[in-house]
Amino acid sequence: MTTAGEVGSNAGLTMEQLGVLRSRLERLRSELRVRLARDEAMAREAQQEIEALDAAEQTREQDDAVVRAEYDRTQLREVEDAVRRLETGRYGVSEISGDPISYERLLVVPWARYDSDEDPSG
Repeated sequence: MTTAGEVGSNAGLTMEQLGVLRSRLERLRSELRVRLARDEAMAREAQQEIEALDAAEQTREQDDAVVRAEYDRTQLREVEDAVRRLETGRYGVSEISGDPISYERLLVVPWARYDSDEDPSG
């Protein structure tokens, strides 16, 4: 059974575990920012006076970059939200049940908002 004090302290994770998870989140955030900048630049890029076949290929690459950028933006929001939860002591606590999320799950999905056996759709 957890108490309000335990829930407010990052679900009882040790300082070492929190350090590992924080490092993973910060590395992910950095990688996502770099990829997002690259994909957004690719989506905006347009070469002047290119041939029709080249234009079609460029359009496909730009479309792919838009899709990747949207995915990266969503992922970045999740990671940044996880960092905020870590800083406020709410990290590792399920938004569904209020119970601690297992360390093993957080290692795999460090931005997890609920445990793997919980259904977010209710």
